[in-house]
Amino acid sequence: MKKIKIPCELTYVLSMILMPFSVVLSIKADLGLSMIAAPSYIISDRFTFITTGQVEWALQALFIVLMCIIIRRFRLTYLTSFLSALVYGGLIDLFRYLLRPLVLQALPLRILFFVLGMVLTSLSVALLFKNYLAPCAYDYFVRVVGEVKKLDMRKWKIAYDAGMLLFSVILSLALFRGRLVGLSIGTVVLVVCNGNIISFFSNFLDRHFEYYDGLPWRKFFAVQ
Repeated sequence: MKKIKIPCELTYVLSMILMPFSVVLSIKADLGLSMIAAPSYIISDRFTFITTGQVEWALQALFIVLMCIIIRRFRLTYLTSFLSALVYGGLIDLFRYLLRPLVLQALPLRILFFVLGMVLTSLSVALLFKNYLAPCAYDYFVRVVGEVKKLDMRKWKIAYDAGMLLFSVILSLALFRGRLVGLSIGTVVLVVCNGNIISFFSNFLDRHFEYYDGLPWRKFFAVQ
């Protein structure tokens, strides 16, 4: 089968739209968020004067600073990750506003939205792997620290996800006096299933698409 050629920058655009949309679907389902999406939701749910997207901007800025401290270097291109964060956070707020009238009460409908959110999240992550542009700070943190420090990426990603889950649990218990908010059975399902679904989409995309640089920018986004 002849593969369809697409610019890898397009995979970035699609990912940056699908990822915040999938997060909002998961919020609507109210069955548990991923350990990555949970912290901003927990904070914005406790302090309602700030939006989920605005919390994302603050948290991802902190992750970029932490990344630079760990690797002991700074490049202007690292700031492009924060530009991705601005888009990501802004779209989360936009989609939450557009879907605000939608209230899900029936459990089967909530499960449907959760599954759709999980699938779209995995697809968006798989799309991110197909381009060179800097993703949001969470993923960029893992990529840059792992490459600069020459870590085993599989073990490093597992450790990172475990740390984010622990952070989300502690944050929720601290802000809501012992209650878990934004974390539920769906969080466990995401931990177990996301890796396999991402691998499925990544393999599917590689079978059907061939990627090329539509813009001569790759050299500016080298990690090291």
